[in-house]
Amino acid sequence: MNRIEQDTLISLNPATGEEVGRVPVTPVDQIAAVVATARAAQPAWGRLSLQQRADQMRPFGDALVSAAEELGTLLTREMGKPLAEGIGETKHCGSTLGNTLDELIEALTPEPMDDKSVSSTLVFDPLGVCAGITPWNFPLSMPHWTVIPALMAGNSVVLKPSEKTPLVAQAYADLLMPMLPDGVLQVIHGDGTQGRALVAADVDLIAFTGSRATGAHILGSASGGLKRVILELGGKDPLIVL
Repeated sequence: MNRIEQDTLISLNPATGEEVGRVPVTPVDQIAAVVATARAAQPAWGRLSLQQRADQMRPFGDALVSAAEELGTLLTREMGKPLAEGIGETKHCGSTLGNTLDELIEALTPEPMDDKSVSSTLVFDPLGVCAGITPWNFPLSMPHWTVIPALMAGNSVVLKPSEKTPLVAQAYADLLMPMLPDGVLQVIHGDGTQGRALVAADVDLIAFTGSRATGAHILGSASGGLKRVILELGGKDPLIVL
């Protein structure tokens, strides 16, 4: 079980108990500053065209595929998934990125909505700063499917991965961040304390995948500021024990 010691999050291999690595816990009193940095970086990113944003991120697909063995091994060591699945998760995210970006361009392109009497266009403006709080079970693909659409829509992102899998998410972000302007993607680390502080910060949208109880708390907390919320909560998974 991962643990926090002296402002450091220590990630442990669930199979062996050995230490896999460490990341610094983000102090709660610094989270507002992280969000402020994201807000300052967003307008210039949002002014780029869809094609320009896609072009900046497109090389990330090849980078993920090239790093698949390293990232997949880290994923397996950190959360216990079979190595083939860890490598496969990384390769899938990388190999499909080009198509994903093209689909997002199509989805976010302004749409003419003409009829006989009115000519209008539906335009998809960025929301601003998006907070992504992602789970441990798909520790690379869940950040991926949270971060990439938000960035393509012209938003900046503050990612808070599960405290059970901080190293995979940080390694993912470390590959992507050099392709982006400073401040457009940032990662914070910690447990529910940091998650609650991020939800309470000056963000415009919160995307969360996790438990029903935590989702209900986020929904209640966000409602006071009319923040938009995307929730993917607990499911029903059958288990057969032989």
